[in-house]
Amino acid sequence: MQANTKPPMTRAQKLKWYADDLIAEATNNSKAGNPTSAISHYLQAADILLLLAKVEESYPAWKAYTDTAAQCQQNARKLIALAPKEPS
Repeated sequence: MQANTKPPMTRAQKLKWYADDLIAEATNNSKAGNPTSAISHYLQAADILLLLAKVEESYPAWKAYTDTAAQCQQNARKLIALAPKEPS
């Protein structure tokens, strides 16, 4: 009997998985009150998703990548706006 093994993930699938993981981490950091880390994770995820969109040939996948990247950027902007201002 052979064990059912999954085919190895493609580079794009690995990057998508990593971006999803970064988004999950950002959400957790945001809820835990660590906006600096959340902002960093959201922006890293957005960068990865935009790179994936750049090489994507399928419109639905391209649209999903760019929409998710835009949402990550929007979440980062919200956290930046809510962050306490440093005294000058």
